[in-house]
Amino acid sequence: IKNKKMIKDFLIIDCTGINDSIALRINNKFFIKKLQTNLIKNEILALDIANFVKEHKIELNSNFSIIINSGPGSFSGVRVSLAVAKGIQIVKRTNVYSYNNFLLNASTHLTEKKNIFSLQKTNKFYYYCKGTFETNYHFTPPKKIDLKIFKSSESLFIVPNEIKNDEIIKNIDPKRIRIAHFNLKNIDLLIKNKLVENKLIKPLYLS
Repeated sequence: IKNKKMIKDFLIIDCTGINDSIALRINNKFFIKKLQTNLIKNEILALDIANFVKEHKIELNSNFSIIINSGPGSFSGVRVSLAVAKGIQIVKRTNVYSYNNFLLNASTHLTEKKNIFSLQKTNKFYYYCKGTFETNYHFTPPKKIDLKIFKSSESLFIVPNEIKNDEIIKNIDPKRIRIAHFNLKNIDLLIKNKLVENKLIKPLYLS
């Protein structure tokens, strides 16, 4: 992951259609604001961010970062997030990075240093990203589920809370399942493990 600058204070934009939120991490303190899902438009999101930043007396500049959830989820919501972040970047010279739901869900289990399969369901299909640990974690691009992966006896399977009771999950040894709960504060763990990206940021679209 290519984040050469230190990411200290930042704004998170998460508009994937589930738990839509914006958040600020300032001086090691988190402030989170829930957004109204399905009302994500450029002007509405920009106004929400402007009011949120003003409320917490934040100055956006080249020392500040914006971190966007690239998906999977609402393609239009992610595109709006990117458009607004790019607009702020042009005006305020902020730094822009991204993460995705596969990584966020896996974040609290990176200390185990085992192979990880992070699962997601979208458009009625199941996908996974595989994380392998050497000196750092490296995650593959998303792939559609092949039931053969469930035979990987030394791996952990990160399962979002909303699909934990799905039939396909019954194929996994319960001892190797970890349930993921949405928490934007875990972005700090992705930063620590160099798992945010600042190049070729685009919506994570799964067909």
